[in-house]
Amino acid sequence: MQKVLARVLPAIKPSPEELSAELAFAELMVAHIRDNAPKGCDVVLTGSMAKRTFLRDKRDIDIFVLFNRSVPRDSLESFIKDIMASSFPGLGYQLSYAEHPYSRFHFEGRRIDLVPAYKITKAAERISSVDRSVLHTGFVNSRLKKKQVDDVLLLKQFLRGNGIYGAEIKIEGFSGYLCELLVIRYGGFPALLKAAAKWKAGAPAGLFIDIKKYYKIAEAKEAAKRFCSPLVVIDPTDKNRNVAAAVSEANLKLFISLSKAFIKKPAEGHFFKKPVTFDEQAARASKGKKLFLLSMPRPDIVDDILWGQLHKMLGQLKSHLKEFGPKAILADDSRHLVRLAIILEHDRLPDKMLVAGPPLAMKKHVIEFKKRHKKGKFIIKKKKLFAEVKRPVVKAEDAIHAFFRAFATTRSHLAYPEEMLVIERK
Repeated sequence: MQKVLARVLPAIKPSPEELSAELAFAELMVAHIRDNAPKGCDVVLTGSMAKRTFLRDKRDIDIFVLFNRSVPRDSLESFIKDIMASSFPGLGYQLSYAEHPYSRFHFEGRRIDLVPAYKITKAAERISSVDRSVLHTGFVNSRLKKKQVDDVLLLKQFLRGNGIYGAEIKIEGFSGYLCELLVIRYGGFPALLKAAAKWKAGAPAGLFIDIKKYYKIAEAKEAAKRFCSPLVVIDPTDKNRNVAAAVSEANLKLFISLSKAFIKKPAEGHFFKKPVTFDEQAARASKGKKLFLLSMPRPDIVDDILWGQLHKMLGQLKSHLKEFGPKAILADDSRHLVRLAIILEHDRLPDKMLVAGPPLAMKKHVIEFKKRHKKGKFIIKKKKLFAEVKRPVVKAEDAIHAFFRAFATTRSHLAYPEEMLVIERK
């Protein structure tokens, strides 16, 4: 295993010269923004750059502008706009929104996030969730050993190469901070994989990690249930936060499986897999099933909003198609489109369906039921009345069209008129 890791590391780790240059550039940016920030603010570097845990080709920079807690939240947007105008006049940027606005821009080949937050010394003082980020940086820098930085890089690339790195709603994977905490907890990348290979997904008490030991052993099981997550990693800076909350059960199971596979047969390929395309995923998942492909324009909104709405819509669509036996609904937002692969067990249902009615003893309700279904054929089963009626929608394609006609009346960014959708049977 060590020979494989020794070959992988040089491809993902910044050289000493690269590390020095990136840190120097980041500090220049911090100093420049500090000169243009309002008086009384602190401007600090956070994220992987501040912790020296960034991958060689991921030179993103997170800079926080820390305001006094007396500053109103609704004024943060104007402050960020003013700082951008003063620091980078004429430079285009995207104003994005989490709990409050932050700016994202590109400068000298780097992606830079400029984030307003509040000065705090402990989590209990926070006004917004991003306020904890400075505490995260401080904790990791105080606990992560120099030799463990390599382990964090290996873990990040291992997850990235398998499509589960990132806590975004689209990915539902492992964040950079979670990677750092797992390395701190287990001491290194190999030790983490050996531990993860023994994890049991679906056993909350067995997947409860508490570095600071906020919870006693007897409390861990109940705390795990309270967080209601397949993996619980208590934030060392905030006992009430689960750092692993974004990790889906499917991705946790995949990580466990990947850990077992790598331990059994270490290979560089585990770190540099070719991404599986949406079309390949759809082809694999639909083998022997009924496949429908749908595409619509991608709305111009940030990923987290898009995927939050998309997940909600997919849940509703799956429920709508339950009689057709939905096996999976895959989604993709590349190519300026939102594409869905709807995989069903059946593409057609019987022409007739049974509608359950009242027990025969409820005579008044029986009369009303017969009036509602007067064209149906009535059947009695176990002293209960049923009506055999014509099924309103027989074909899956018609059911899909019906769903999106109704969905077009909602307030979702994905609520397009039917003529803007392309639905194909494969």
